[in-house]
Amino acid sequence: MKQLNELFDLKRKPSNQLMVYCGLIFFIANFLGLIASVIVVASWSLYANRFLGVTQGLAFVSGLGLFVGFLKWRGSIREVQRQLSEKFAKYSTLILTGDELWMLLGLSASVAGLLLTLVLPFGFLLLLAGLVLLEHQLLSAMKSLEAEEQKFFSENDVQLSTCLSKTYDASYLIYSLVTLYGHSFVRMQENLDALECYLKARQDILGR
Repeated sequence: MKQLNELFDLKRKPSNQLMVYCGLIFFIANFLGLIASVIVVASWSLYANRFLGVTQGLAFVSGLGLFVGFLKWRGSIREVQRQLSEKFAKYSTLILTGDELWMLLGLSASVAGLLLTLVLPFGFLLLLAGLVLLEHQLLSAMKSLEAEEQKFFSENDVQLSTCLSKTYDASYLIYSLVTLYGHSFVRMQENLDALECYLKARQDILGR
């Protein structure tokens, strides 16, 4: 219950452990949901509908947890970037905005997917696409920005270590979709650790 309260407390970062649990449940729910959706469309039996209902509930709850978690990470990072902009006048020119459209598409697809997951067979696929896009854009944007930040802060005699060393290209997006979030789940802990490292490094700069 404590971790659940932390997840929905907008003033705090989400619990990494809870997000990993949500990722695991979401992956399992997607796998079972695919089977249930095929059975329902093929036969439309009472037991199949009940099975689908269970998978829909699991996908909704775990998907909502991931959605809120990624929003909180995005909000935490934006807040520290705002503070850095106040401390370093030219820092604001580094903040990327080119991928904002894809981020908004991920947000919109996730919200629509949460609704469709509860009412339609295969509705979880839209939620899956939205969350994967949201996660991919968050990580890829941070990785691109990190290189620019390292150059910027080195000119101010501040050294930044590399936190996001992995690749977040189109293949990451495709693998996560094809594996029904399995690829994202396998990478989730290291991705969350990278975001934690990214945030802490910049908070340390603010504390100097």
